Amino acid sequence: MAPAFGRLHGILSRQYVEISEIPLMSFTALGDSKAIFSVYIEKSPPFEKAIGSPLPLETHYPLATGDIFAINQTGGNGWRKVFNVYAKLLFALPTTHRSFPDAFDSWQSFRDASLLQENSGTALYFGNADIKENARFGGLHIIAGRTHAKQLEIAGECVWLSESFAVHPDLPVFICPYFDYRQLSNIKIEQLVKLLG
Repeated sequence: MAPAFGRLHGILSRQYVEISEIPLMSFTALGDSKAIFSVYIEKSPPFEKAIGSPLPLETHYPLATGDIFAINQTGGNGWRKVFNVYAKLLFALPTTHRSFPDAFDSWQSFRDASLLQENSGTALYFGNADIKENARFGGLHIIAGRTHAKQLEIAGECVWLSESFAVHPDLPVFICPYFDYRQLSNIKIEQLVKLLG
């Protein structure tokens, strides 16, 4: 058995893997398996350190109340920003939008009680998810960062509307700046909301 195949066989024969071991075109995701609002970022949070078990491969792992807090405590300010920007983006949608979290009175309460949980309609993908295949099933798909869009081999198919934003001509796929307060500021969140319709 060749070493590369042996390593891959060892990875796939386990139920759980470390994110650094995910092979090309594999993914792991936090959130709802029936999500209608999906975000794609390159690297995963320190999930095992925060929650006590590694993320499962090629499936959606719904968070429980308190998991985002635990990840923020372990992963630091960068992950706090990702979750906050995700919740703020959904709360910036028009109240008539199907992804608007109308059961909550603030983006903070939505983040803490529902974001990336089962039946939340939200997902956060890491690794090399097949975004085109996912987008064919509907929903909105947002890639956070141009670099990650290139890694997913979709950036070249998208129409760049500005330095910050791009949209796929045939699929509900959007590229925006990384989920960080400086890169995806409140003004840029408003611009993204207009693109999402």
